[in-house]
Amino acid sequence: MNGRAKQFQIFLRMTLLLPIFFNGKVFAQLPTITPEEAGFDSSKLAEVTNQADTVYEAGLIPNYVIALAKDGKVFFSASRGNRIIGEVDPVGMDTLFPLASMSKPVVSSAIFKLIEDGELTLQTELREIYPQFNDMLVAENGYLDAQFEEANRAITILDLLTHTSGLEYATSVTGTSGVADLYEELGLINSCLSASENMDLLSQLPLISQPGENWIYSVATDVLGAVIEAVTGEPLGNYVGRAIFDRLGMENSAWRFSNEVLENRYALIYNSPAPGEAPLGATGNTGIDFQLVKTDVGCEILPRSPVGSGGIAFDSGGGGMMGTTTDYLRYVSMIAGLGQLNNVRVLEESSVIAQTTQQADAAQNLNGNPLRLFGAGFGIALDPDNPGEVDFYSWGGAYNTGFFVDPKDGTVGVQMSSCLGCRQALIPSIEQIVDDARINTD
Repeated sequence: MNGRAKQFQIFLRMTLLLPIFFNGKVFAQLPTITPEEAGFDSSKLAEVTNQADTVYEAGLIPNYVIALAKDGKVFFSASRGNRIIGEVDPVGMDTLFPLASMSKPVVSSAIFKLIEDGELTLQTELREIYPQFNDMLVAENGYLDAQFEEANRAITILDLLTHTSGLEYATSVTGTSGVADLYEELGLINSCLSASENMDLLSQLPLISQPGENWIYSVATDVLGAVIEAVTGEPLGNYVGRAIFDRLGMENSAWRFSNEVLENRYALIYNSPAPGEAPLGATGNTGIDFQLVKTDVGCEILPRSPVGSGGIAFDSGGGGMMGTTTDYLRYVSMIAGLGQLNNVRVLEESSVIAQTTQQADAAQNLNGNPLRLFGAGFGIALDPDNPGEVDFYSWGGAYNTGFFVDPKDGTVGVQMSSCLGCRQALIPSIEQIVDDARINTD
């Protein structure tokens, strides 16, 4: 072998041995390993596919993608169905899905990045950024026919991160009060309005609880998105792209895509039929009797790319993100790595610990479940056999998506679908199957 050929061979070997990060950015592809290499029994993990197939074959969801990873390496994946029912366009790891409330942990991470950079603190008051929240009233429990009270203190960034701000959601989401009906009438939060327009409207409505007193799932993360826009001077998606997505190589995650990308890669949203509405039934050659209908899409549901081309004026921090299974695995793997993935640090360890630790006394006993807490962007599930320990962190989205992070060994899982309100989320079952599939090395 001559000298030039030998030099080339050495160069080639060194190139192949390069780590999958460069210049502070992780490349997009995730390596794969076998379940056994990750410490799991592949025969037991097959139950993940069995359960997902059962729901799909009943026609209750249009598709699914499920993947599991550990230390940034994928050790299990399964998918079924098409991007559009009736067409041959299978979903996979790089299909774009609507993430809805799976946007919330990401936006909360972005807030902690601003805290690390000295732009905010947990005690920063919302009225410092949006003065219209200076004098808030409280309609206790959302009753509009009762005497309003003055808020006894200002809403803080911590209140917004922990859903203890006194804000709530519209009736069509999770709200149940008279104030929620007002949210509904005003269309809050509305991606077709600017951040300031949304904040102007929201600040005119009463809170339904004194700040810090109760855990109420709400538009708080949308408000955090508006805070990010005001502090950084750029749309939420732009800042999150720079601060998080680019660092992790999440090249297929954003709040806005071109129409061409959406038309070719986005999983169309379906939902259960309204009373009297006929489902799609046996559409295409799948052999599935789909109990679903297409969802009407508009500015709020299917964002378009440039401002003005499709009506989007505000990136919804609470539910506007779109992304792929591969990309979200990268994000939760970074969380499992306490802010780091493949030697690329995105958040300080203390920030991730704060996000995944209960920060407000009221953020416990969620929906009456004593084993469910909330941190600062993440749901916390306690171990049923040992309630003093965390079992996993998780959250889900309205389009039948979800994830989990196991803090004990860093295993993460992501489930995607595109079914609005179908309530067939599989993450709790998947997490339990993964627990049961661990190979005991004792």
